[in-house]
Amino acid sequence: MGRNPKQPADIQHIIDSAVAQAVGAYAEAAEEKMKAAVEEAMKRGAEFGAKAAIRAVERERTKIQQQQYDWKYHNTKLLIRNYRRLNEYFKNAVFELEEAEEIDDGFEEIMRLMQNRSTTEELFVDSIKRNYLYTRIIMTHVNKMLDVYRIMCERSQRADDARHWRVLEALYIADNYTTAEKIAREEHIDKRTVYKDIDVCIADLTALMFGVSGIEGA
Repeated sequence: MGRNPKQPADIQHIIDSAVAQAVGAYAEAAEEKMKAAVEEAMKRGAEFGAKAAIRAVERERTKIQQQQYDWKYHNTKLLIRNYRRLNEYFKNAVFELEEAEEIDDGFEEIMRLMQNRSTTEELFVDSIKRNYLYTRIIMTHVNKMLDVYRIMCERSQRADDARHWRVLEALYIADNYTTAEKIAREEHIDKRTVYKDIDVCIADLTALMFGVSGIEGA
């Protein structure tokens, strides 16, 4: 953070300290700690310094929120784009029930673990497939949320929502592979609309798969 020449050095130190504490606190999902950091800055600094600290904290919080959403959106897109082969592996891999107790991680924790192990889409998929128990947890969750999304789209009063599901299913979910060009002809839309529909689906599914934290700006 650049220093404002009008701010005394001690005020700038208070601002930097508040931001550092707030970033760490938010990363740990501890909103109370972030508020405490701001309150501490208000106690220790002049009114101008405290207000600047609050603004700085809010900027950092917004930045972290966007980074977290981008990560979730990206991973949802990877899962959907590779759905067919992951689900095929899931349905055909050998699984011993006794092994299920070896993993106690949830969907998001496993997704973070997979992301840390891989840097490309292909490695991401291979990393999931190497551990069937992880695949089982991930794909069970994905399939459940896809069922929920299908029902939501089919029951919606908006014609666009029903089309969104048809486009998603035809391009990525159905066993029979098809192309964006063919979907566009069948739906009487242009190819760009097909991909716009997919973007809408990925955003909706990000919210379903990750909960409230998967909603952009939440």
